[in-house]
Amino acid sequence: DEDLIVEDIAVGKISKTPCSILYIKDIANDRLVKEVRRRLKSINVDYMLDSGVLEQLIEESTIYPSPQVIATERPDYVSELLVNGRVAIIVGGSPIVLVVPTTAYELMKSTEDKYIRYPYGILIRFARYIALFLALLLPSFYIAITNYHHEMIPTDLLLAIEASREKVPFPSLIELLLMEISFELIREAGVRVPGPIGPTLGIIGALILGQAAVAANIVSPILIIIVAVTGIGSFAIPNYSFAYSIRIMRFAFIILGALAGFLGITTGLFALGVWSTAMKSFGVPFMAPLGPKTSDNILSTLFRMPE
Repeated sequence: DEDLIVEDIAVGKISKTPCSILYIKDIANDRLVKEVRRRLKSINVDYMLDSGVLEQLIEESTIYPSPQVIATERPDYVSELLVNGRVAIIVGGSPIVLVVPTTAYELMKSTEDKYIRYPYGILIRFARYIALFLALLLPSFYIAITNYHHEMIPTDLLLAIEASREKVPFPSLIELLLMEISFELIREAGVRVPGPIGPTLGIIGALILGQAAVAANIVSPILIIIVAVTGIGSFAIPNYSFAYSIRIMRFAFIILGALAGFLGITTGLFALGVWSTAMKSFGVPFMAPLGPKTSDNILSTLFRMPE
């Protein structure tokens, strides 16, 4: 595109790392381009060696769990975002490109969504939202229902759960935290060990650990299912950084569910919703176009609709 503009900026007083701002003139918002340029020029560090460091230096909030910048290695995805008015930042020596701004719904999209027919895209996107719900709230729902809201469980299922927990010496919260932390340890260990062994360690380790924990009456079988489904849900989230944030927030909701049941979970969801709605990514509301409502075409934001 003859309107593609590339601006070079050196970041780092000593390293002088070359960075490039890419945008398409007359499509990208001028205020957005000026804001990206201002943030890059205002960075006051000696060394800036990678795009992961740059992402932390230019993001809106460092304590908000979800990423506020899209980080990708795919040229086709960056091209698509540039055509839609985004601004890309390339860091010399790094294979990962940063694209701004982003929204919560953009983090649930995958690059492949554009390449498949829209009925398949709707199904896949719907499955991802279910995975998001399971990864974030399933353990806290289990704690809340088993500790506070027994009336919501069918009697036969309640009796089965209580029978499976009869010999377990720990409260539900300790039992759940033990399994969640063990799952996180297995996942981290699988990443750190040599490549061919990693997946094997994750699968075999989880199977052996879960089976041994049930046999030793440390945890109940139903909890193994809850933790496994939660882990599968977190793997289905396409954005790696966003999946990390869901894993962090899951522990907060587990504590809230243990403290006050559904009231605690609802309070946490309300606080997270207010925080997310107030958050902005380079001047764009993080929950747009739903919060605030900036478009009537909501379905195309949530799902893959026909062109």
